[in-house]
Amino acid sequence: MKLRSFCFALAAIMILSLAGCAAPTRSSEHLEDYVFTVQYHDNFNILQLTDIHWNANTSTMASMNYLDKLLKEAYDHIVATQGAGAKIDLVELTGDMFMLANSYHLSTFIDYFEQKAEEYGFVYAPIWGNHDRHCLYNPNELAERFRNAKHCLYYEPKDDLYGRSNYLINLTEDGTKNTGVVWMIANLDSGASFSETELSVFRDYDYIRPEQTEWFLQEHALAGENVPVIAYYHIPQDENETAWKAVSENGADIRNKFFKLEGFADNGNEKYASDFIDKAKDHNLKAAFMGHAHNVDWTFEYEGVVIGLGVKTGSELYFAHIDVESEDEAMQAGLKSTGITENFDLIGASLVTLTGRDGSFDLEHLYFNERENGDFAVWVKW
Repeated sequence: MKLRSFCFALAAIMILSLAGCAAPTRSSEHLEDYVFTVQYHDNFNILQLTDIHWNANTSTMASMNYLDKLLKEAYDHIVATQGAGAKIDLVELTGDMFMLANSYHLSTFIDYFEQKAEEYGFVYAPIWGNHDRHCLYNPNELAERFRNAKHCLYYEPKDDLYGRSNYLINLTEDGTKNTGVVWMIANLDSGASFSETELSVFRDYDYIRPEQTEWFLQEHALAGENVPVIAYYHIPQDENETAWKAVSENGADIRNKFFKLEGFADNGNEKYASDFIDKAKDHNLKAAFMGHAHNVDWTFEYEGVVIGLGVKTGSELYFAHIDVESEDEAMQAGLKSTGITENFDLIGASLVTLTGRDGSFDLEHLYFNERENGDFAVWVKW
């Protein structure tokens, strides 16, 4: 009897184990599950915050105080330029929200953005960066907290699609899936090959995989081939470097503004060659915005796609100090393009305003520095 019971128990364990190892769901079979919908209106405002880097050494009170001021500055600017009733509609958190952070930082961070979402009336969309996997918590805990936060748009199924934050925000006529898509916001995980466990310290940069590109193209076809798209992700891809070489080596004529103070292709390996922009540009991709590079916020247009590095948000870790007397050519070019005539730190936020249904948008960068004699806040339009 004991042997028979043992055999039944062993068989049950094997069945459960096999069930747990079942093949992940094919993303192509449930494309609509990746889609959130938000109601579109002209002058829809997307505020990009990137590389906030809350960590074990962070004073959360000081960081929240900075973000309080920055969000108020963004809101006041939107109302002043667009009129009463205008607001921040969507906050894109484009990676490296944390670095060697713990569960306390997760709770504090998400509670903070939930409070601000209530106060200002926005929803927020987090994207994983390399340092969000460089952690003292289990990454699954962060994913679960995002999924359960009321104002957070986040989806992470067990599927065959690489990464943790691949999902769409479709801006529709009435905010539901019952009406046509006016704009698509594509969020992508540009990857980092950290292990998905606590105390993860190994670091290697990664890229947007071909299967992610193919997934996006299927999603875009589902929404409609004429729908304009803006993509957000964390790590600049080799396509950025291709575009930069077209300018620096081949003399391509592009429109540029802001500061180009460090490299673009930060995955740093030829085998990590993304095809996302090269393919998506033929499917109405209007812009791709990312973070990761703290010392640069340069933006340029390449073959019809605006490629931009968002302004690093806040003073955690390193950032650029802009000196009007510097002899550095890139710094002087940035100062000339922005018209700023005093020293400041390259921290703040980026604002995209969707101005029409035809794929038109405005882009502004905010440089926001806390100062004892009055905070420095300058908006520059691209």
